[in-house]
Amino acid sequence: MTRFAHFLDDLISLGKNDPLVRKRLRQQASVFLISTGVSLVLLTVAAYHWMHQEQERLISRQRSQIMEVAASGVRQDVTLLLIPKINLEAAILESTTRRSLLLAPAHLERTAWPGEDGNSVIAGHRDTFFRRLNELQNGDDILVKRGQREYHYVVSDKSIVSPSDIAVTLPTPEARLTLVTCYPTYYIGPAPKRLIVVATLQQPTPGNPSPGLTIARTSNAMQTTP
Repeated sequence: MTRFAHFLDDLISLGKNDPLVRKRLRQQASVFLISTGVSLVLLTVAAYHWMHQEQERLISRQRSQIMEVAASGVRQDVTLLLIPKINLEAAILESTTRRSLLLAPAHLERTAWPGEDGNSVIAGHRDTFFRRLNELQNGDDILVKRGQREYHYVVSDKSIVSPSDIAVTLPTPEARLTLVTCYPTYYIGPAPKRLIVVATLQQPTPGNPSPGLTIARTSNAMQTTP
């Protein structure tokens, strides 16, 4: 047992027989708990502020590029995910690293890009961008925008799976979008399940071709738990 543990045991033993010591210990414990709680709140607020600032920067960059691409032909590097039903508009980042998932919904590397044939998988935190993902139902619209191009998906399936079920990320013959987040949404601690929303790409309208996309890249590392 460490010297500190012996000291703590002595304080506790002394406190059992001395009301003043018990009171002092309670006060010190209260100060410690309050300080820890305030620190955690400040860290959370700072993280959310950073996330919103980064999202605003990416969205502003995407909107400005829409005005420039026709004249300059510069390749776009910001992609937006829009889900009207849950009022979501967010820039997508490449790779599901911790940093990417904190800042934005993240595209799972080695899956198809939105607008291409195959399964495009995007993960997001349940307490930020994908908080209301469970409200989506079959027939709801999901849009992916890049520059002057827009890809229209319609929700076709929703399910709850275990974290070990990787079948939802496997390639598919048809163009689909798979959104993944932890579930239950308001679970305290690491959520035991995953919520999966699948949407199917609709045929593009005339004058709106659907070539492949390049999504903003931040890292090659991956993290499987959103």
